[in-house]
Amino acid sequence: MSKLLRCYAERHGGQWEAFCVDFDIAVQGSTFEEVYRVLNIAVTDYVERANELPAQDRRRLLHRRAPFRSRLWFLFAFLSTLLRSTGSKDDERHGYTLACPV
Repeated sequence: MSKLLRCYAERHGGQWEAFCVDFDIAVQGSTFEEVYRVLNIAVTDYVERANELPAQDRRRLLHRRAPFRSRLWFLFAFLSTLLRSTGSKDDERHGYTLACPV
């Protein structure tokens, strides 16, 4: 079974931050490509470690949700991206999903 995880990335000055809203994981880097790659690794590691735990703990960690404020910010970032995106890698905000085996 696979689950689509909601993610977004934003540039602040010269730094990028990427967030996985569903697992409340954040990473930083100097390019969008870097944070996209590092967030993929962080999510994969999180899921692998969670799968090593007893069933009750695994279920809790794999179904945890980000705080409401983070989910609301994802919605804002997603809508803003739809409205203002030029489709180029120079955009300051990207919304995307990651496929995650659960």
